[in-house]
Amino acid sequence: MKKNTNEWRVTTFLLAAAFPLVICLTSRATIDANAMDNGRPARAQTSQQEKTVEQGRPNIQVLKGLPESQLYQVMWFIRASLGVPCDYCHVKQGPEIDKGWSWDRDDKPQKTRAREMMRMVMDINKTSFGGNQVVTCYSCHRGTTRPEQIVPLPPLFMSPNTPPNAEAKPAATVTAEQILNAYIKAIGGKDAAAKLTTIVYTGSIQRSEGRNDAVEITMKGTDKYLVQRKTAQGTIFQGIDGPAGWVKDNNGSRQLAGADVEQVKQRAVVYRAIKVAEPPAQMRVLGLEKVGDHDAYVLGLATDPKTTRKYFFDAQTGLLLRMVTTKQTMLVPLPEQMDFEDYRDVGGVKLPFTIITSDVDVFSPATRKFTDIKINVAVDDPVFKMPANQK
Repeated sequence: MKKNTNEWRVTTFLLAAAFPLVICLTSRATIDANAMDNGRPARAQTSQQEKTVEQGRPNIQVLKGLPESQLYQVMWFIRASLGVPCDYCHVKQGPEIDKGWSWDRDDKPQKTRAREMMRMVMDINKTSFGGNQVVTCYSCHRGTTRPEQIVPLPPLFMSPNTPPNAEAKPAATVTAEQILNAYIKAIGGKDAAAKLTTIVYTGSIQRSEGRNDAVEITMKGTDKYLVQRKTAQGTIFQGIDGPAGWVKDNNGSRQLAGADVEQVKQRAVVYRAIKVAEPPAQMRVLGLEKVGDHDAYVLGLATDPKTTRKYFFDAQTGLLLRMVTTKQTMLVPLPEQMDFEDYRDVGGVKLPFTIITSDVDVFSPATRKFTDIKINVAVDDPVFKMPANQK
């Protein structure tokens, strides 16, 4: 592509110029974020109150009140639920994937139908499920534009007292505290984890379409975090220094908004030795589920009124295998998943050398493979401070 897709994506995300009822970017630009380890663009710090989608787009009809930062992900959820590209509903002209979109036009009947379906889903949840987000686009569509009407034949025989397939197997008598204690013991114990003053990860981030970048992640204490990612366009830095957060790229340095700082801090927890920050009293045991070939105890909790989290711990080793965080929006839930693999001993503490992340964006899944992890190396505090812009 002739245009720098990193600059294009960040520009569209920051300026949010005249987009429609829905935004549904299929291009590389949606994932080649001008930001750091998590693949999400960093918003410049402009105001404390995030704008809603209708404030900057002329043709929002259903999703009024949806926060700006959720629009992309809601559209990606819908796209994945129906198994369609963005131009199924939206008007596009020309061959270039990041140009020619007329987001506010209503030429296609599919777009009108999408609005009707959104209203239907919201109404069903409101009137039939007390406002809880039980039904989504995926509940019926399952990756196709036409929901199935007839069960597969012949039907499966189910013996009496057989639990539904969707339910997790009940776990043996085990408490959340016991599961977490087994996890902490498996990684080396609290004392070993407490002795880690710094952790430096070196490796690569591998994404689809050959987008493989070298990465170095540095943790110091509980409030300092630095990511350096080398891309084809240059090196991108993201830092957390206490309450402040920043990003630096070819366009210079800029502060992160407060909400983004908190999001980065939450993501940074997975690079600590102990990746579970919540106490067991806040959790409940949900059952036993499969993660690959492993049986895993599942602990669940609500981190805030609109966000839930599940932890999956290997029933045999005690190690953390998966973490799924789901945020409710006005239309659909937005899940993010992290898988932890290839645990190795590093100075008496077991750390995963592979971390796989994914969400509803088809381009976002990423595999972080670390070739080296060093602990307790000297790291000066100034490296976590935002660099000054060159005049």
